[in-house]
Amino acid sequence: MNIQSERKSIGKIRALLLTTVSVCSLLFSGCKTDPELEAYKTNMNQFFENIKTFDDSINAIDPNSETAVTDLLTILDTMNTTFEQMASLTVPEGFPGVEELADEASSYMTEAVYYYHQAFGSESYDANLADVAKQNYDRANLRIQYIVSILHGDIPEEIYTYEDDSESSDVDSETE
Repeated sequence: MNIQSERKSIGKIRALLLTTVSVCSLLFSGCKTDPELEAYKTNMNQFFENIKTFDDSINAIDPNSETAVTDLLTILDTMNTTFEQMASLTVPEGFPGVEELADEASSYMTEAVYYYHQAFGSESYDANLADVAKQNYDRANLRIQYIVSILHGDIPEEIYTYEDDSESSDVDSETE
């Protein structure tokens, strides 16, 4: 290869790089942040920080304290309000199922808190109601785990189990 053809090749590479850099610059400068997405991200980050604080507060309760039950129920009431607020957030496009999961999580948390109040609120502790409360609490937290997965771009298989209609039609016509 001679010097002249090397210079042409280098020139083409430079032109290609310059064009690529220019196109990328235009694309990135034209991209604006989506205010709805940013607001949602901020609100969800706050929600998760609140959940961590609630978890720390619950773990810090001395079970032998005279105020242990009252302290727990107060934290759960506040947690329930936080779940309700999270469920009321407008979910931006691109997060399939999150709105429904948030509603379900809030509903399960409301049930959990109700049953915890029933289990601890009377003069004697009701283990059956506490068990129902724990089951609802676990269901609420499972939905939150699903939401986290979806927000990270992973849609858990256990959420969506459906059959593609076009595939089932093709299979039906092949078997006939």
